[in-house]
Amino acid sequence: MTSANIVCTYLLSRDLDVSRRFYTALCGYQAVEQGEWFVVLARGPESQTQLGLIDWVSQFVPRAARGEAQGGFLEIVVDDVAAALDAVAGFSVEITEAPEPDDPTARAVLRDPDGHVIALTTIRGRFSQPPQKSAA
Repeated sequence: MTSANIVCTYLLSRDLDVSRRFYTALCGYQAVEQGEWFVVLARGPESQTQLGLIDWVSQFVPRAARGEAQGGFLEIVVDDVAAALDAVAGFSVEITEAPEPDDPTARAVLRDPDGHVIALTTIRGRFSQPPQKSAA
């Protein structure tokens, strides 16, 4: 039987530096590996949970993944949704669902600088309530 050692989700990025700074601010991650066309972020070098950012026109992007991604989202579980939103307030992001003030099960939905949808939630709020807006 095979087992995975590391699972890394890659997001296509139009500006690696902006994306790196955004996810560093939002998640508290650090760059654990990087090159001219990619950066891998994680809590530390030994972390098995990683977020990869890759230049959207890189030859290393699999052909099937090139172009605009459809139908997925990234969930990030944090201790404090409002504090996480404050950490990325200086970035050009669209908040499509703002958190309810003083709600321990708070959640927010936003788009990162490249337009990727992020569900930002607390561990208590993760499966306690659906998004506020219905799919159109």
